[in-house]
Amino acid sequence: MRLNEIRLNQFRNLIQVKLRPQPGLNIFGGANAQGKTNLLEAVFVLATTTSFRSGKEANLINHQASRCTIEGIYNKQDRSIEARLSIDREKAKLFEINSKKAYRSHDDRLRVVLFTPDDLYLIKGSPVRRRQYLDFALSQISRPYAYELNNYLGLLKRRNDMLRKDQGKSRVFDITNELFVKSAAEVALSRIRYVHRLQETAIPIYERLTGGTERLQLRYALSFAVDSDTINLDILREHLLRIGHEKRTQEILRRNSLIGPHLDDLNIYVDDKLARLFASQGQQRNLAVGLKLAEIYCFAAISGYYPVFLLDEVLAELDQQRKILLLQELARAKYQSFLSSVETIPSLPPDVAWYTVQNGTITRKE
Repeated sequence: MRLNEIRLNQFRNLIQVKLRPQPGLNIFGGANAQGKTNLLEAVFVLATTTSFRSGKEANLINHQASRCTIEGIYNKQDRSIEARLSIDREKAKLFEINSKKAYRSHDDRLRVVLFTPDDLYLIKGSPVRRRQYLDFALSQISRPYAYELNNYLGLLKRRNDMLRKDQGKSRVFDITNELFVKSAAEVALSRIRYVHRLQETAIPIYERLTGGTERLQLRYALSFAVDSDTINLDILREHLLRIGHEKRTQEILRRNSLIGPHLDDLNIYVDDKLARLFASQGQQRNLAVGLKLAEIYCFAAISGYYPVFLLDEVLAELDQQRKILLLQELARAKYQSFLSSVETIPSLPPDVAWYTVQNGTITRKE
């Protein structure tokens, strides 16, 4: 997938921007608060219809305007696709693909992988971040997974509502629980299979980023014990039903669900040590970048094409050697990437496009 052109009108401080990025690595340099992150955010919003930043959606619109638009032309394999998102202060936002109203789950939407400084918490942060990492990656690859995850979250909410209303012993709860367990097993098994594939992909990438000095391992950590060497849907359902029955009294007392993939985690190891407990700052940064790169290659292996990679101020988080290794990795990659940086990079790899961003204006440096 290649973003061939992006046009922005009244998006934050990017008042009127028309950009034709290069197919490889595109670096956007400049001081803080000039619009570098806004550009990456615009690409992300075009792909997902939501921002990776917190705050109201209306904040995406320049404060002097009533609406903003993001338009992009990109290739998906051999097809050219045009997407347009309009956000209005008074009306519902409108997302279109090839001039027809679309939804964020549309098969032809732009696909992206995003790295921001907040992703450094992916390693040492709460399990919620690691589950979100897996869910975003899987939802981009698999529409059935996105559907099943949404179904599971709905059943989880219904189950918790019934527990709060003291209906944990009712026949209706038993029926809901059967549906919940079936959906939970589907979500957990999809994550387990993806993590296995992610590890196979991440190991050589992490070796390149560390010069082969460290070894990476990934393990999906279920929130309940499974006493079986084999994992499949039937085994997961069987254990979830049994453990759910054993914890029913606790759930009724706590009025909350104590089983399910909403409590699972992704365990990350470096040289057989749990990274969230033992990884250094440098290792955390390399791990976070490595996992995002592995996400790109997993996506391509499953979908048949690469997503666009967005990296916001990643270089500021790396030492000099890691910066060089990452830039080399991005420069020789088959996917398109957009990298923002406050730093001047004195020696760029060949075929890298450099843009200067100042007061919302983007200029290609020849």
